[in-house]
Amino acid sequence: MNSYSRPRVVFLIPFASRRTKSRWDIACADLRQTLKSVHNSTSESYCVVVAGHEPPDFNIETKAKACFLSVDHDIPRHQNAVVSGRLDKLAKIAAAWNYAKSTWNPHYLMKLDADDLISSRLVQWLENFGREPGYLIKHGWLWQSGTRYLLQFTEYLDRVCASCLIIRSDVADQEGPFLTEVEGIQLNEASLNFAASDHYSLVPGSGTSTLLLNDSHQRYAAQFAYLGHKLSTLPFRAVIYRKGNPDSNSAALETGRPSLRMILGTIRRTKLMTTTLKREFALK
Repeated sequence: MNSYSRPRVVFLIPFASRRTKSRWDIACADLRQTLKSVHNSTSESYCVVVAGHEPPDFNIETKAKACFLSVDHDIPRHQNAVVSGRLDKLAKIAAAWNYAKSTWNPHYLMKLDADDLISSRLVQWLENFGREPGYLIKHGWLWQSGTRYLLQFTEYLDRVCASCLIIRSDVADQEGPFLTEVEGIQLNEASLNFAASDHYSLVPGSGTSTLLLNDSHQRYAAQFAYLGHKLSTLPFRAVIYRKGNPDSNSAALETGRPSLRMILGTIRRTKLMTTTLKREFALK
């Protein structure tokens, strides 16, 4: 992609350090598959920045629109390992965004975890229809990593997956009270109780961050509303959320046994992985 071409979207991919991964080979294989899904896009109006302490065991820069950005910040230390991982991820997203906007000035940006997959239709849809300040990806798929034949659909992808938000570049750096205990902010008891009972509103006592640099994805609609913007919903299943990664933050939070109702719901949402779906998400 030459310097005069403004891509429709940049994918910002934070890649965890080798020091925090129990299986580096799996982390690299997952990232390779994520990039394959991006390069499978029907439109080439995109670019990709992977930010990490160490590059993966393959060459990312196979296309001019994809690059690896080396970072050297200290991995954040926090008594909660999940918070440490999130803070490290946000620091890498910040570095990737600074590089992308100075290099390509894209119309939109999307935070994409290094093991999730995107639809081949996503970039083209943004090129054809993308006008709003932001799009929430609520419709998606849940996939147990490595499963060959089955996956589940969901209308609540934003509850479990961080790869669920597309932001227009002119609003990404706008600030508000968006940081909560998810990012390690110390809240008083009243605010903690509020956060536990209301997962969608802004939390009193939150810290200040930009629209981009927080990980409170269930509260994105409230964040956009605070800034005077409407957060629209993408009208198709655009992301596969990979489950079963032992090193992911979400895996660390999965506790308890599912209820009978949850089990029946899982069965109802389970679908065959068709050839068309495999082709759309580069799973073949």
